[in-house]
Amino acid sequence: MKLFISVDMEGTTGLERLEEIFRGLPGYDTFRQLMAGDANAVVQGAIEGGADEIVVSDSHGYMCNIHPDDLVPGVQLRRGQLKRQWCQAKGLDGSYDAVIMVGYHAKAGSVDAILAHTWITGFRDVRVNGQSVPEPSLNGLLAGAMGIPVIMLTGDDWVIKEASPILGDIAYAQVKKSLGFFKGDHLPIDRSRKLLRETAAQAMRSASKIAPLKCKLPVTIELDLSSNARTAPALGARFDDNVRFTDGPYRGDLALSDFEHVTIQTSSRHAVEPSRSSPRTIRRPTRVCIVSWEKSMNVTLRT
Repeated sequence: MKLFISVDMEGTTGLERLEEIFRGLPGYDTFRQLMAGDANAVVQGAIEGGADEIVVSDSHGYMCNIHPDDLVPGVQLRRGQLKRQWCQAKGLDGSYDAVIMVGYHAKAGSVDAILAHTWITGFRDVRVNGQSVPEPSLNGLLAGAMGIPVIMLTGDDWVIKEASPILGDIAYAQVKKSLGFFKGDHLPIDRSRKLLRETAAQAMRSASKIAPLKCKLPVTIELDLSSNARTAPALGARFDDNVRFTDGPYRGDLALSDFEHVTIQTSSRHAVEPSRSSPRTIRRPTRVCIVSWEKSMNVTLRT
């Protein structure tokens, strides 16, 4: 079986603070290696469970955290953003038999969960067909649109609770319990690695029983944006401040990046074409609605 493993960082064993996830800060190099160690535990279990071809996708930040010599021999590593195509699922296509997500975290707004966010701190909330979702659910729906099942997720208790309504009855490995935004109760490294390895082996053995996720069509993706995701007021009650972005019909492999392919519907209902600008530059709270008309998950959101 050909396996795609997406590895984020905030859900890594023992990790709980900002200085552990940003390059150049104290703790980063130690936890970069722990991130790779968690990935290796999953790889080893997946091989025991029947995987014969494995690709690991570094899926945190600039996506250059795991070094090629960090992984066990025989595993292909995808690093960097690869033109930002598919973000945390970069390189994923229909040739894979299964997806595993390692080291993931809770969604934006989960104030008692370790380093909770959804892609970037400027995203207050991301909803699919009205349902608020974390990153694993978004990646899982994308994989499902390609006909690939997600068979395992690892991270803290919050991400498992938030992702399971969409991911369903798959294998979960909880390596820590969140006690706050910067605080958690963590499994010892040896127990965590044993759990990850055993869960991955079982997930591979049961992979044939897991169906790809399906999303009700048409798919509507909504983003609530804020210049300060932790301190700005909730946006749901501030509709007068909102701006709506609507995607047009499906256009093949044309990716929606930095909103350059959308039309802004202004409050005066005059449509204007936006300049090429990142969500990071938006200064006032904004509600974004991206609607794809024909295909499941045919809009790619970029961080």
